[in-house]
Amino acid sequence: MKLRRISRAVRPLIARLFGVNGTEHSAFQALESRQLLAGGPLPTLADLESPNNTVVRLETNFGDIDFELFNSDAPVTVANFLTYVNSGRLDNTFFHRSAFTNSTPFVLQGGGFSIDDTTGITAVSTDPPIIKETTGRSNLQRTVAMARTSDLNSATSQFFINYNDNTFLDTSGGGYAVFARVIQGWNVVLSIQALRSLSLTGVAPFQGSQHQSIGGEVPVHANYVQSTALTEANAVILINAEVIKPAGVAGFFNQRLVMPEGFRSGATTENLELVNPNSVAAGYQVIARYETGIRDTVIASGILSANTSLEIKLSDSLNTALNTVRSGVPYALVVETALPSSATNVQPIAASINRVDFGSATGEPLFNTAGYTDSDLRTWLFPRIERSTASREFMTWVNLSDQTATVTVEFLTTGGTVTVSRTLEAYRRGGLEVFSLNLPTGTMSAKVTSTQNIVTFLSDWDLPLQLTTASSYFTPAFGTMGAPMGGATEGVLPDAVAETGLTNTLSIYNPGSTVAVVTLNFWRAGRQPAEDPITVTRIIFAGGREDYALSSGALGIPAGERFSVSYSSGSAAIGVQWTSVDETTRGLPVGQIRTDGVSTLLATRVAPLAHFGDGNFDVNRTDGSMVERISLFNPFADPNSTYAYTVTYTFSDGTAIDAFTGSLSTNQRVDLLTGNSTSVRNKIGSNASFRHYSVTVRGTGTQGSTTTNAVLAQFTRTDSTQGRSVSSLGSASGFGLSVGDSTFDPDT
Repeated sequence: MKLRRISRAVRPLIARLFGVNGTEHSAFQALESRQLLAGGPLPTLADLESPNNTVVRLETNFGDIDFELFNSDAPVTVANFLTYVNSGRLDNTFFHRSAFTNSTPFVLQGGGFSIDDTTGITAVSTDPPIIKETTGRSNLQRTVAMARTSDLNSATSQFFINYNDNTFLDTSGGGYAVFARVIQGWNVVLSIQALRSLSLTGVAPFQGSQHQSIGGEVPVHANYVQSTALTEANAVILINAEVIKPAGVAGFFNQRLVMPEGFRSGATTENLELVNPNSVAAGYQVIARYETGIRDTVIASGILSANTSLEIKLSDSLNTALNTVRSGVPYALVVETALPSSATNVQPIAASINRVDFGSATGEPLFNTAGYTDSDLRTWLFPRIERSTASREFMTWVNLSDQTATVTVEFLTTGGTVTVSRTLEAYRRGGLEVFSLNLPTGTMSAKVTSTQNIVTFLSDWDLPLQLTTASSYFTPAFGTMGAPMGGATEGVLPDAVAETGLTNTLSIYNPGSTVAVVTLNFWRAGRQPAEDPITVTRIIFAGGREDYALSSGALGIPAGERFSVSYSSGSAAIGVQWTSVDETTRGLPVGQIRTDGVSTLLATRVAPLAHFGDGNFDVNRTDGSMVERISLFNPFADPNSTYAYTVTYTFSDGTAIDAFTGSLSTNQRVDLLTGNSTSVRNKIGSNASFRHYSVTVRGTGTQGSTTTNAVLAQFTRTDSTQGRSVSSLGSASGFGLSVGDSTFDPDT
């Protein structure tokens, strides 16, 4: 791009610029801003001209720069800029111009090009240009404006930051539209300004290319040698551009949920369920982070009213034209929540994902990263992986940081330990096709370590028999989030069962260097408060694993009776995973009884509240073939404590029904069936749109004058007609206390 002819006084300055072509205790811990974003702390509302304005963060390899956008003064320009931000097209671009005039700093310009050591320079894909707005804003120091050609209405993706007061740009050639200002990170801008700004038109990747004209004033790192090719390591990279505060919400995106596993094909149906459990409206944005191509895309955003739920359809095998997410490219999902800073007792928007693929279904809540340290998010365990020639296993992860990560997986197989490593770019989704690694068949465990913070997930899909179609045969599946922190010394599963014909297994993995003495406790629903649980002890050697098969005969619990499980392992941190899969009907044609598989890690934290976003019940199914169950366990071991619970169903129109209330004695459990609530059944039956809903579980334990918010809950839905089942521990409202905290057993 080139500027149109202007006055002689300012022509030399601009010609080198733009254009170029009480006593209550909650099981919740407050969060630090730094744990929510890869960079520095968030701004405050006091930093803004208006609490309703949008704020965008530019994460660079020199630090973060935060823009306040002038939504009201520059609506067209702001909307255009946000289109590039939300589509991910500004990610991994570089600042190609740091302009000076007579040694006086002028502007810093970017948004036009990416640089890659392999492919060279690539221009940002642009939308049609926008009109030049008259925003009433002047090009003062710290302000941000759009770059353009000599055509007044030609701005697309490129923008510039004014190093100094450049008021002549308000009118020159028709003017340059100011649409934002730097509210935080000006020191980062100054550090970039202090870099050498060199003419690189004669060196790669600018030399002899269509982009030679943009190499005139390129800021470079101090150690760059001008005669060598400019590389990613020596450029000023915009790693990530992201909205950190939405318009219309007086608060920032400061809570985040993550799901590493997502994929769209012609055979998948995938839904994301959101619920706002707060008494005030919440802003949200859903980001898809792709494994290849443009990394990030905001696929949904808006404001969710208080105590309402929302379903976002990601893919639909019956509607292949649906394009919420890209087809054939694996992705992770990040759900971010913004609430008014004045709100109290805030919780993130809860989210669950439900996916049908390979003729079966998995369901899982998104992972709440709140309260976990860096070390917690860099070691993950999977106690059970079923490697079979008749299945497909996927281990996936997403990089939470702005740095490249090295992810290492140690598989403990029947033939020994196999180690696999992969590199993972900033914020990328990655993973392994476990079935392609030539690992021995059989059950195994895995330990995942990373040099940066990640979240990991495992999905396991059975295949139909050869020479058959997936629609003709039962193919069970399960998915489970990994265990963070490298395991824990105590955990609880509210709902387990020993059924004939099923694999009912507790898989125990000890990744440490010392022997783990594991005590398994089995808690029956009908036990008396003072009655001890059924106890089993297992010895798991260092670096070892065991699949402990549950049988009604061995435990003395009748087949089909549901019970809870807890474990303790002394000082050895371990992972324990529950799996239940129907072995009798695997591979049988439609017409046989079909039961899907479920698997989940035992809970190691007690959340203040638990949310389940994928409630789904058909009130017309009266034959018992569809069962939706919420199982609760009272974590308090102190017989002097009291424990009360409430289970609330929330629908898309804001209706909230307290379907179940009650109390539990010390370490007691209860199963609550959706179908047993008349009020919930009536609501579901009143309109097809209410078939999907969310479930929130609140639990409070009282010891003397102290009340603790604490929930151990499990959601399970089985559909024997469709052969599909899901089971999960819910989306935690906050970072809870550990299962073994003295709050739950004062004698410990």
